[in-house]
Amino acid sequence: MAWDRDQDTDKYEAARLLDQLHSHWWVLWGPGSRLFFAFYLGPHHVAPLSAATPQQLDERIRTTEWEAQPHRGQ
Repeated sequence: MAWDRDQDTDKYEAARLLDQLHSHWWVLWGPGSRLFFAFYLGPHHVAPLSAATPQQLDERIRTTEWEAQPHRGQ
């Protein structure tokens, strides 16, 4: 069975929404890998992130950003 882009419309839309939500990240859906990817666009080196669901990727982005911030008392 051949793959058609229309089969993943919801995934492309989820990636687009995450991309809008996280302005310092470039978010993509990878149809071949069946994963979502996020690439940091800021000045620091951050390894690309990936996840099977948009919810998981959103959580990984938020966790990565939180961990990169200086925290008071540390």
